[in-house]
Amino acid sequence: MELVDVYDDNAQLTGRVVERGSKDFKEGEHIAVAIIYIENSNHEFLIQKTSKEKGGQYSSTGGHIDHGEKPMQTIKREVKEELGIDIEGDNVVDLGYLCVDFPIRFCFYLKKDIDIKDIKIQEDEVESVSYKTVDEIKNLIDKGLMHPGHAKVLDKVLEYLENK
Repeated sequence: MELVDVYDDNAQLTGRVVERGSKDFKEGEHIAVAIIYIENSNHEFLIQKTSKEKGGQYSSTGGHIDHGEKPMQTIKREVKEELGIDIEGDNVVDLGYLCVDFPIRFCFYLKKDIDIKDIKIQEDEVESVSYKTVDEIKNLIDKGLMHPGHAKVLDKVLEYLENK
C-alpha cells in the first residue's frame, strides 16, 4: 500500500495521509507529483514515452510524492528509478508549483547533458526516451500525445528560461 500526503491549494501539507488512488478529497485538497525537465546543451529536452501500462503518452520524468517525502527528494528518486541516472549532486532548479487542477505539480528544471546510451529505463513505466526540441514537444501536445500535466509544467520551465 502506497501512502501519499494531502496538500492544500497553496501546496502546504494538511496533515492528512491517504492511500494512493484514493478519491477521498475535500474541496481544495490535492495529492502532489514532482516533474522535471532536463535540457541538454543543444536546447533539447529529455522526453520519455510511458509504457502501455502507464498510458503510452509522452511526458517528462516525474512521479507521485510519497508520504513524508519532500518534492526535491521525489524528483531525484524518480530520475534514478525511471532513467537510472543519479542527479543527487546536480544543480536542480526548484520552479515552485502549479495548482491548476488535481494534482498539485512541483516543477523542476535541470541543465545536464545525459547520453541516451547511459540511460537504463524502468521498463514497466517507460517504453523509450529521446531528446526533443520545444517545437517537437509542442507538436506532441497539439496532437494530444503528451501528458497534459507535463505540458503545463513545460510552460513554467519555458517561462523560467525566458526570464533567466
